[in-house]
Amino acid sequence: MANNSSITFRVDDNNIDKLRKLADEEGMSLNTLINRILESYLEWEFIAPKVGFAPMQKSVLKDLFDYVPEEKLKEIATRAADSFEDELLMMRGKVDLDAVLAITKNRVKRSGFTLREFSKNTENGGAGIKLVLQHDVGHHWGVFSKTYIERLINNVGYPVKIESTDKSLTIEIGEPDGKAGVAGYKLHHAAVKSSSMKKQQQEAS
Repeated sequence: MANNSSITFRVDDNNIDKLRKLADEEGMSLNTLINRILESYLEWEFIAPKVGFAPMQKSVLKDLFDYVPEEKLKEIATRAADSFEDELLMMRGKVDLDAVLAITKNRVKRSGFTLREFSKNTENGGAGIKLVLQHDVGHHWGVFSKTYIERLINNVGYPVKIESTDKSLTIEIGEPDGKAGVAGYKLHHAAVKSSSMKKQQQEAS
């Protein structure tokens, strides 16, 4: 259970009125709303722009994605996922499934999409995770996101199955791949870093 502290702030009366109205609309206390705002700022708004995330209108995003061929989208998604380790460390302090899911959920929430999480049994009788994401950005965005999320989860040693439609993604995460998965993850990132360093050296020469 999190520890709580009491602290006093001076807040503009107009902002207090807006916060109270918003709390009433959301059916929560003013204290709960302010805590959520602070948590959201510390977890996302403060750090996300520093590691390269930027907001964009859905209509513009959809048009851009629809213009790019599917194979190119997959290539971009794979490259983006493989280079995301530093951003995960910066935002979550670790590189594992929890960090990947936390970032994914934050991005989905701030995009105005709907995400539901379910527990599921794996083929081996273990516990797995099922996520259902509803979006309205079209087929090509689904292709990109399927490839991107699949790669992120595989990179931290977990098997995943993702089904994509024009309006939804269904993500089923199995049990970790064990030592083989962890070893593969380490080898993969060593290769990614080596490739990145070579590219930087070539660009500098």
